[in-house]
Amino acid sequence: MNVMDFSKSDLANSDLKSVSIHDGRFNYSNLQGSDFSHSDLTNASFKGSNLQDAIFNRANLTGAQLVKSNLKGASFEQCIFDGTRFTYSDLSGVCFDHQTFVGTVFDHAELKHTTFRNATLTNVSFKTDVAKTVFDGATMDKLTYALLKGYKADLKNVTVV
Repeated sequence: MNVMDFSKSDLANSDLKSVSIHDGRFNYSNLQGSDFSHSDLTNASFKGSNLQDAIFNRANLTGAQLVKSNLKGASFEQCIFDGTRFTYSDLSGVCFDHQTFVGTVFDHAELKHTTFRNATLTNVSFKTDVAKTVFDGATMDKLTYALLKGYKADLKNVTVV
């Protein structure tokens, strides 16, 4: 199987709606404002990419790696986050409200003013500053809760299951 490799490409404002790019590579690419709505990006790699204002609504991001990428202003409505990695990425102000995260990794990500209102978090890793991250109404497992508590997250309005 050939891996689709779009690395080091300038694809700003591209219409990539409803594409299926398993194991695709978008490393070090400019994808600012691009629309990946309804796309299957299973195991895709976005390392060092500019994804500012990109749209991922209803995308499958299972196993995707969004590492050291700019995701400010990106939209993630009704996505699948199963084993997704956001390590070292800038997610400042991103809204993850009402989403479900399973085995997702946010280690060393910038999460200032990022919201997880009414989200469900299972086995999620947050080895980063979460003091200004909003978790109101979220439901999470004990391990995720313990990790977030250790990083001084405001967890007064969450449910632990």
